[in-house]
Amino acid sequence: MAPHASSAPACEPGTDPSFDADSPVGALLALCHQHQLQPWSLKGRRLLPVVQGGMGVGVSAGGLAGAVARLGAMGTISSVDLRRKHADLFEQTRHLEHEPDAKQRIDAANLEALAREIRRARELAAGQGVIAVNIMKALSEYEAYVRQALACGVDALVVGAGLPLDLPDLAREHPATALIPILSDARGVQLLVRKWEKKGRLPDAVIIEHPRLAGGHLGAARVTDLQDPRFDFEVVLPQVQAFFQSADLEREIPLIVAGGIGRQEDLRRWQSMGAAAVQMGTAFAVTEECDADPAFKRVLAQARPPWSEPLRVRTSTNTSVPSRSRMIRST
Repeated sequence: MAPHASSAPACEPGTDPSFDADSPVGALLALCHQHQLQPWSLKGRRLLPVVQGGMGVGVSAGGLAGAVARLGAMGTISSVDLRRKHADLFEQTRHLEHEPDAKQRIDAANLEALAREIRRARELAAGQGVIAVNIMKALSEYEAYVRQALACGVDALVVGAGLPLDLPDLAREHPATALIPILSDARGVQLLVRKWEKKGRLPDAVIIEHPRLAGGHLGAARVTDLQDPRFDFEVVLPQVQAFFQSADLEREIPLIVAGGIGRQEDLRRWQSMGAAAVQMGTAFAVTEECDADPAFKRVLAQARPPWSEPLRVRTSTNTSVPSRSRMIRST
C-alpha cells in the first residue's frame, strides 16, 4: 500500500448519497429487499445491514473500510498501531526503544497514520456509505485517537474495550459524528445510555458483541463467563428493547449484533428479533481489499474445522482487557 504524502489535504466529511437504482449501491439495496433484508439508517444515511468490524493490527485500515463504504455499508478502520502501514512513519520509529521520548514519537506517528488512513478511506468511498474508526477505551492514547478521528471528520466513532462514558464530552463539538459503543449485555447498555443521557447525548447505535463468538477485546472478565446466557443475542436483544421502551428515549437506537455471523440466514434471524444490522470481521479479513498481509489472508481463508495449526483461536483474560483472537503460525 503506497503511503499518502504528509502534505495530503485535510480530511473532509462525506455526504449522504442519493441511491441510484442502477448503481452498485442501489443494486445491493434492491438485493436486500429481494431477500427480505432491511437496510438500516445511521444519522439519516441508509446503509446495507452488514457492518465491517474493526480488526487490528492493520487488518482493517483505509483500504478495506473505503471499499466497504463504497458499496453502501459501514467500513471500519482499526486505529491501533497504523504507523506500520506507512514505510516512512515506521522507519522513523522502529528503533526508538531506548529513547526518552519514544512513546511520544510513536504516538505522533500513529496519529499521523490514522489521518492518512481516514483520507484514503474517504477517497475510495467516493461519498458512499459510512467511514468509522474503532478505538479501544483501554488504551492510554484513547483520547488522542478520538480527537484525531473527529478532527478528520470521520462519520462514526466505534469504541469498545471498556465503557466510553466520556465519549459524549470528547465529541461535544462534533454532533454530526455518530457515536457507537460496543457492549455485551443489557446491563452495560442500560448503564451507558443512562450516563450519556445525562450528558445530553444518546448513542447513535449500539454494537452488541458476544464475548464467546466475536474476536477482539471482549466484555467477559473470566473464561467461564463466556458460557453465561446473559450474553446470548436471544437474551440481550429483547432485554435491551424492553429497556429502551421503558426509558422513553427521544429516538430509536439501532442495535448491531457481532460474533458468529457468517450466513444470510444469520442476518435474517437477528433482524427478525429486532437487530438493525450485523457486524462481521473474519469474512472481510480474507478479501482482496483487506489491508492484511497476503500470507495472513491465505492461511485464514484455507482454514477448515477442526481448528489446528497453523490456525488456533486463543482466548485470554490475563491482559488488562480480555481478548479473543485467531493465532496464525508463520509457514
